[in-house]
Amino acid sequence: MRIKKIMGIFLAAMTMLTACGKSGTQLRTKNINESDKSIKSVEAVIPNPIAEGTDVNKFINGDDHWKWWEDYIEKVHNSQTVQEGMGQYYEKIQKELLSDASDHNAVCSPLNIYIALSMLAEVTDGNTRKQILDVLNVKDMDVLNKRIKAIWDANYVDTPALKSMLANSIWLKSGIGYNEDTLKRLSTEYHASSYSGEMGSESMNLKLQKWTDEHTGGLLKEYTKELELDPKTVLALISTVYYKASWDKEFPKEQTNDGIFHGVSGDQSVPMMNNDVMTNLYETEHFQAVGLSLVDSGTMYFFLPKEGYKAQDIAADPQMIKICMEPASVESNSALVHLTVPKFNDSAKINLLECLKNIGITDVLSDKQADFTPLTKEVENIYVSSAEHAAMVKIDEEGVTGAAYTALMMESAGIIQNQVDFIIDRPFVFAVAAPDGSILFTGVIQNIE
Repeated sequence: MRIKKIMGIFLAAMTMLTACGKSGTQLRTKNINESDKSIKSVEAVIPNPIAEGTDVNKFINGDDHWKWWEDYIEKVHNSQTVQEGMGQYYEKIQKELLSDASDHNAVCSPLNIYIALSMLAEVTDGNTRKQILDVLNVKDMDVLNKRIKAIWDANYVDTPALKSMLANSIWLKSGIGYNEDTLKRLSTEYHASSYSGEMGSESMNLKLQKWTDEHTGGLLKEYTKELELDPKTVLALISTVYYKASWDKEFPKEQTNDGIFHGVSGDQSVPMMNNDVMTNLYETEHFQAVGLSLVDSGTMYFFLPKEGYKAQDIAADPQMIKICMEPASVESNSALVHLTVPKFNDSAKINLLECLKNIGITDVLSDKQADFTPLTKEVENIYVSSAEHAAMVKIDEEGVTGAAYTALMMESAGIIQNQVDFIIDRPFVFAVAAPDGSILFTGVIQNIE
């Protein structure tokens, strides 16, 4: 069941089209393929897969896992130490993208958008850049670069048990002189591969769509088929996320049965998964929440609004954000939870232009005020002319799968204390939080279709 409503950001990619990594990353230049010599590429080398081809159970119980885990936990800790101010960003972006989902579902990837906007900051300057840094809650580019490196290291995982894969790319119009230092920084700090050729050509458009599909697991093809580079485009920046993790305790398939979900559009008979899990139960004035652990990853939280509150009302609740980022700092009770949750597969696409305006990123949208001089001085009046974000999240008995992309088009001109039934049979909010507190995905589910 795929729900296509206007709203979303979930596994993420960012494209910036204009008319106008990691330190030590190795680069190599080549043609895209033998048949098309017109597209050139410089590809950033990403970390190698861990124990590729190894059976999941063998990996989890083997030496390779423990060696990886020790390094991974250190990266998670490093990321946690540089995330001051991220909570305000999550609250702002989720309020903007989820709070008006009163009669439809909405899904987004706050972390993916953060990376996308960080790339935008790299190619802008002056007040244009300052507005972006203010939204990202960092004082300067040095702080942002340290944060991005730490977040990347903690959230890029490719093992037999967990896929949490980030990818970025730069698309350039041939014949334009670009600032090599800026392009190199995007390659090293953001692991961004670059492609150059004729903007608007069939070969470039097909390559753009193929690249985005490959890095989102082919889960957003209904949206990527419409991704195109206008002939006036000078630059495109794409940032993507693909995520797949298993429940620490899977839902028994034999316990899945049809149940009634009381959606805003009426009652619906849907497959309901059931499980008994020992977990923490959170309770605030506005909602109740439980979290389900994911193997080698973070936690998926489910937030049920209390009487008098609606799902969209708590989508950006500060306490909701705090539970995702710092669960140990929020009061909770340990409980054996008899959990009932609907299976769902939700996807959406949204125009981000109004979002950027509302959160204070305005100069970049004006050809008179935008400052793209760190990118190029050959083309004037560059500005973001369109912006979109698409995302999807799916849960079933085995685990969670998600993907997302963002496109910004730029042109010129413990002890059991109690037992609780937690039945999710009405509108709710979900969030997938990484071990470092990064919010990978979040959304509002009003109906199950």
